[in-house]
Amino acid sequence: MKQLLTAIVILFFIPASSQVLCGTANEGGSVTLTAPAGNIFTSIEFASYGTPNGSCGAFTIGGCHAANSQTICETVLVGQNSATVNATNAVFGDPCGGTPKRLYIQARYASTLPLTLFSFSARQFNPGTIQLYWESANQVNTAFFTVERSEDGSRFEEAGRINTTNNSAGQYSFTDHLLGIAEAFYYRLKIVEVGGTYRFSHVLRVVAGSKPKSLSVYPTLASDIITITGNKVQPAMIINSTGQLVKMVTLFDGYFTLNISDWLRGVYFIRTQEKVVKFVKN
Repeated sequence: MKQLLTAIVILFFIPASSQVLCGTANEGGSVTLTAPAGNIFTSIEFASYGTPNGSCGAFTIGGCHAANSQTICETVLVGQNSATVNATNAVFGDPCGGTPKRLYIQARYASTLPLTLFSFSARQFNPGTIQLYWESANQVNTAFFTVERSEDGSRFEEAGRINTTNNSAGQYSFTDHLLGIAEAFYYRLKIVEVGGTYRFSHVLRVVAGSKPKSLSVYPTLASDIITITGNKVQPAMIINSTGQLVKMVTLFDGYFTLNISDWLRGVYFIRTQEKVVKFVKN
């Protein structure tokens, strides 16, 4: 009598914010997990070839379990966007002869997209204190930010470190109490990824002991970053040449940077109640 073996593969999705994907298969089948585009699997939270139980997010090990389940699934899946694990004795060995087995896997994935720095700005409260602000997205692979300071714009030293939040986006601030007597101070962010790789933000220049006199923007011809200066807290509209609202921002007494790298090319205007300034995105 021929034995008919039916393989059933079931995939479970937990809501995207949890970044978890599960799959199950009966013995003889296989589990294929595919993370969303731009993501890779970073860890295996559960893996058992044998008689596991439960549902995605609440898997448990049963009375039969291959001890190498975790290691094998990590080897196949971690670092990949999509991979297949066969639920066979040839892969895991036979942890319980004569017992029908199954494979349950729960994997966590994260974005491979680099962090996006939306804004990086500085506000001087007094000649000895400067407050830095920045806003980011796609930061799930980012471990922390190092704030670096320079008095000449070329030699930087660490001024402080800020860990990222557990969210995909975050808003941050850092207060620097100055001890130097330079005419200007330069700041940049060292963005350190979980694996240890890093990159730097653009450099922000703050003139010591001075405050912006009126609304201005520089450079007036830009492709990625603009710096807006203001002398008080006030809302501002950024509109394009057709009068359409592109972005609302809140300015303050200091320096505010904005990432416009994904904006359409053209002429833009920054408008407050008192003044309008123009810049061009090339």
